[in-house]
Amino acid sequence: MKKLSVILLLAISLGSCSTYQKALKSEDSALQSKVGDEMYEAGKYKKAIKLYDLVIKREGMKPNFRTVVFNDAKANYILKRYEISAPFLKRFNLTYPVGEHVEEARHLEAMSLYNMSEVYSLDQHITYDAIAKFDDYIQKYPESEFAEQAKIYKKELVEKLEKKAYEAAKQYNTIGEYTRDYTAAIVALDNFMLDYPGSVYKEDALFYKFDSAYKLAINSVYSKMDERIQSAMKAYEGLLNYNGNTKYKEKADKMLTRLEKESKQFSNI
Repeated sequence: MKKLSVILLLAISLGSCSTYQKALKSEDSALQSKVGDEMYEAGKYKKAIKLYDLVIKREGMKPNFRTVVFNDAKANYILKRYEISAPFLKRFNLTYPVGEHVEEARHLEAMSLYNMSEVYSLDQHITYDAIAKFDDYIQKYPESEFAEQAKIYKKELVEKLEKKAYEAAKQYNTIGEYTRDYTAAIVALDNFMLDYPGSVYKEDALFYKFDSAYKLAINSVYSKMDERIQSAMKAYEGLLNYNGNTKYKEKADKMLTRLEKESKQFSNI
């Protein structure tokens, strides 16, 4: 009985391979679409893609082949070929703005871009594209089962952009030790907070603004020291007004004590 089962399975497998090879060599788009769908449903995505690609090359984006175009793109997505699925899904969405598969195609296009988004330190043009696609999806399908997930992924991408911008601004504070140009750090951190007023990095930015203002004041020429000390004290107030229990409080308080000590020499003039 076992032997018979093995023989039957082997026969089915050989028949399937024969059908696939026949479709692969065929010029019949209907046959290739049909066998491609069978491969797709069986999870044989690479084989399905080969057949779908032949159909699309021959038929283009004709309306009656929209499922072929969608399945081709989705199969590439499933295989994590995001650099292929993203433009394929974009093409699908532009060609077929309404109708079958559109909602899923919009979601998968955004997800393809999400998965292609680089770490924050690298170029983020794909991240901007992904955010725009998630925004579009959320706006068009607010009741979708994927809407909340889309919001979470969008938030993650926005925070990645914030981190990149924050780290770039903070870098001016870091190199200030060598350039002595802490004014550039203050400007950069102020610009960051203007661009991202609700950022998760705002407390950090406020501290490093204070740190930059502190170092600028302490290392200042005498004629400018008093003015810069007052500016640094205001930066301290800005940090504490934002969060009175800031994680930087102990360090900031020690810096403030130094500023107050230095300030006394000017109050006696």
